[in-house]
Amino acid sequence: MIVWLTTALLTGLAGSLHCIGMCGPLAMALPVGRLPVGQRVLARGLYHLGRLSAYSLLGVVVGSVGQGLLLTGLQRPVSIGAGILLLVWVVSARTFPNWVHASPLTRRLTAPLAQLLRQPTLQHITGLGFLNGLLPCGSVYVALAGALAAPSLLNGGLYMLVFGLGTVPAMVSITTALTHLTPRLRQRFGKALPVATVLLALLLIVRGIGFPTHSAKNGSDTIPVCHGSRSM
Repeated sequence: MIVWLTTALLTGLAGSLHCIGMCGPLAMALPVGRLPVGQRVLARGLYHLGRLSAYSLLGVVVGSVGQGLLLTGLQRPVSIGAGILLLVWVVSARTFPNWVHASPLTRRLTAPLAQLLRQPTLQHITGLGFLNGLLPCGSVYVALAGALAAPSLLNGGLYMLVFGLGTVPAMVSITTALTHLTPRLRQRFGKALPVATVLLALLLIVRGIGFPTHSAKNGSDTIPVCHGSRSM
C-alpha cells in the first residue's frame, strides 16, 4: 500500500510542470486580488481544496469500478491492459500532443470557468478549483489508471488525493516557477512525466500478472463444511 501511494505522489510531482503549463494561467487569473487581504490566502487554499476534491471524487468513481472488477475476477487483465495502454499513450503523446485541449469536455467546462472567474467570492474560487480538477489532463489520466487498480473505492479516492497533493507544491509556487524556469529547463523537467508513466505502466503490468484472483483470495477453492467435519 505504501509503495502504491508513493507511486501516486511521484506521479503528481512528475506532472507538476505539466500542471503549470496547463493550469498555471488559470491559477494566476484567480480574482483573489479583489478579495479582502485577510481572505486571499484562504481563497488560494480553497482553490486547491476544490482541485483535490475533484481528484478524490474521480478516484472514488474509478476505484468503485476497480472494486467491481476485483469482485468479478477481472482486475488482473484490466490492470495489465491499463499498463499497456499507458505505454501506448507515452509513445503516441508526441504524435498527438494537443488532442486533450480540443476535447468536448474542455469546451463544456470553459464557459462555467469563465463565469466563475468574474465572481470573486470564496465559494466561486472553490468551484473554480473543482472544475479545474475535472479538466482533461494527461497526468490525471495516468493517475486514474493507477486508481483503477485500487481494490476499493476508498483506496481509489485516497490514491487520487495523494496524487493531487503531489501537484500542490508546484501550483503554490507557480509565480516563482514560471519566473525561473526557462523553456529549455521546462522541457527537461517535462520528461519526468513520461518516465513516471512508464514506471506506473510496468507496475500495473507486474501487479496484474501477480494479482491474486478473487476466488483464491477468499479461499473458494476449498469446500466448506457447514456443520462440522464428518467421520467416514
